[in-house]
Amino acid sequence: LMEEKPVPKPRTKEQMAGGRAKRVMPEAMVFFHNWSSFHGRSHRRRSSEPSIKKEHLHGIRKSQLHTLPSCPEHPSYRYDQYCQQCEVPACPGCVTSGLHRGHDVQNISNVFDLMREIVQKDTQELDMFISPFYDTVMSDIETTHKIVVAKHQERKKMIVEVGKNLHKIVDNITQRYLKDENEMEADDLKQIQSLEMRFLRLRNQVRMTVDENHQILTNNDFTKFIGQLLNYTSKNQHFRDVPERFEMVVADFNPSIPEEGELCEIIGSLGITKTKSIDRYRLPILRKITDKSHKTASSSHSYHLLGKIRTGFTRTARVSCSQDGDQLYVCGDSKVIKHFSKEKFELIEEVQTLTGNEPFDITVTKDGVLVYTDWEDGSINIVKGGKVEGLVKLTEWKPQAICCTYTNELLVAIKMADHTQSKIVRYHDCKVTQEIQYNDSRTPLYANPAFVEENKNCDIIVSDWTNQVVVVVTRLGKFRFSYTGNLQTSKNKKFNPFGLATDSQSHILISDCDNFVVHLIDKNGQFLHYIEGCHLQYPWGLCIDKLNVLFVAECYSNDVKRIQSQK
Repeated sequence: LMEEKPVPKPRTKEQMAGGRAKRVMPEAMVFFHNWSSFHGRSHRRRSSEPSIKKEHLHGIRKSQLHTLPSCPEHPSYRYDQYCQQCEVPACPGCVTSGLHRGHDVQNISNVFDLMREIVQKDTQELDMFISPFYDTVMSDIETTHKIVVAKHQERKKMIVEVGKNLHKIVDNITQRYLKDENEMEADDLKQIQSLEMRFLRLRNQVRMTVDENHQILTNNDFTKFIGQLLNYTSKNQHFRDVPERFEMVVADFNPSIPEEGELCEIIGSLGITKTKSIDRYRLPILRKITDKSHKTASSSHSYHLLGKIRTGFTRTARVSCSQDGDQLYVCGDSKVIKHFSKEKFELIEEVQTLTGNEPFDITVTKDGVLVYTDWEDGSINIVKGGKVEGLVKLTEWKPQAICCTYTNELLVAIKMADHTQSKIVRYHDCKVTQEIQYNDSRTPLYANPAFVEENKNCDIIVSDWTNQVVVVVTRLGKFRFSYTGNLQTSKNKKFNPFGLATDSQSHILISDCDNFVVHLIDKNGQFLHYIEGCHLQYPWGLCIDKLNVLFVAECYSNDVKRIQSQK
């Protein structure tokens, strides 16, 4: 994984102006003007900033050295060096003059290569992660818009039908209700349209930034290209801050046909539309980006077995690690949940469930706290300081799969005790904030949810034991796609999905228990390849740590295998 390090960059035009009045000049002249004015500033030392150490980089060919500006102090030399402390280009004369004595002076080629890397990395993150995320948000908002319009139309239709079944005495009431409804609809649509415009502007800004970055990267004018790199400022930090938005729920209107004297009292008032705020949050940084050309099913992929963790269970079912990768928990056919160290994978502690029942599923919150579901007891429990506390107690429903989201909420798959219904419930501070059960046609999405996971783009992924399918919906619960295995490559047995995980590129990993493989698909459901070999046997639970190491819990052994790609 690539670590994000602070990178000293050449100063912007505004910084170089040093508080002086800004001068507007043609873009083509900015490059030469900036360089010639660098040495007009003081060369104070900035020892707190790290130096750039790049080896084997050749951003400037020898044939291109003549395009570098000449140093105004030493006209016979060109700017082919860069001082890290002063953040200015320098020539051999500047260096030998002692102006940069004791400073870290690097070849200017290294700086150009590093800046190009930054632009490429930002562009890839914008193109592969941030822009698609805003596309998803816009899709959800557009869906909400359609639902709100349809709901308002439905309510107006019901109001008209009520008016047709009443005598003249209710005509005035009907008109008043229609007026109120139109005003409410106008207010709702105004809010939705305002939200749409806000996120549309953001999405356009993201796309515009992508285009601008592509223009930089494809610029054949070398002089202009260098100037653009030196003046490049990353906007990704701004785009990662997703503004607050809301969901809108239009209240139902349920009319009745009363007697004349009871008309107004019985009909009641129109329910006011409810809006549910979605707090702003920061998108996770895309830690590792690979070339899109590698994302094809035909590419060869090799995986290496790093080792095994002996769990001591007869049937190892679930494995979960924290988002920072420092916590690893495993459960199986026992009332005990085992906590292993991430250094030597030694057993640290054993946590016994509150009721003595076998846990159905486990997850680790962003704070590194263990949470588990107890199917028999109908409870969701948290482990703090070695002590188990109850979070939620269900009566008619049984909690099954569970995962922690990137906003530190809990997604829980629950099933009716009589096995007639299943749904996904989102909990925030132990309160239900969302329920996902049906698609747009009111058809149940889930029959028997086994595992649940949230992807980097906030999609919700569920594997279904009964239907033998993986169902993916958006954050708002809108159906996106289902995956029933790779139809182009036949396996010995039917696709039987169990554990789920997502990697740093929003790929979805699905354990296929009966075929001894793990399916790797992209965020849109396109099959990429199998993770097989490594002597996998009946893979169940999955999780991925911050180093993209895959942990696979094998059901009928006492092993958790650690696997990593060799690409």
